[in-house]
Amino acid sequence: MNFKIAVDSSGDLHGGMHCAPGVSLSIVPLTLHAGDLSYVDDAALDVHAALDALQASGAAVSTSCPSPEAWASVFREADCTFAITISSELSGSYRAAVIARDLVMDEFPDKKIAIINSRATSGQMILLAHKVNELIAQGLPFEQIIHQVEDYNQSLHIYFTLCSFDNLVKGGRMPKLMGTLVKKLGMRIIGTADQGRIKVVHKCRGERSTLMTLLDDMKRSCDLNERHVYITHCRNPKLALTLQNLILAEAPGAQITILPTHGITSYYAEEQGIIICY
Repeated sequence: MNFKIAVDSSGDLHGGMHCAPGVSLSIVPLTLHAGDLSYVDDAALDVHAALDALQASGAAVSTSCPSPEAWASVFREADCTFAITISSELSGSYRAAVIARDLVMDEFPDKKIAIINSRATSGQMILLAHKVNELIAQGLPFEQIIHQVEDYNQSLHIYFTLCSFDNLVKGGRMPKLMGTLVKKLGMRIIGTADQGRIKVVHKCRGERSTLMTLLDDMKRSCDLNERHVYITHCRNPKLALTLQNLILAEAPGAQITILPTHGITSYYAEEQGIIICY
């Protein structure tokens, strides 16, 4: 049997991952739209050029999830597929993948397809993809992998800190009043995901205060020495590196990976935003 791990493009896995024998990775892209401009969030996307063009266009920006057929074309490629999507509360990607699964299962009843709602985005989806890959390599049965991955997802944490909230507000992902108030006060927010929905947990002034507050929350949530921490950033490697150093000073056993956000997550994180998953 051959296996596929399929991740929608909000997972920021465009650089790929080392897959176990018999396992392949597919990225199913979302799309950014502004007027006559459209940017498919695939590996070929020049993220910096796209962000600059979207900002300069002045047109209203929208996003679209992968179609059911886009997911279905990937599901047809393998005997067993594990699809990992952005939170179903933030996008229609999960629903489209479910529809695709049903279509493909009607065509090929012997295929096995699992749809995993990350209830998050970015680094949390990367962690889930690596866990699936690890469990496949152990030779576990399909259904047992699903069960263990769902349990693992419950143990994961996501935080983000942003300078601007305009795109989250425009996209209906954050209340307008909250976004406007925090912006007027010149604050950074620290947010998390609560059952897949965005929840603001702190409002801070200044980068140092923001990072120390974030680190305190992270330390309270688990033993960071036992975690792999993904820090993804939108054109802010300096802040990501500063956070990495702060974490390692407190938890030298932590494994940390810093990656740039790709198209969709860059649009919503906006300039200087960072997302932390562990």
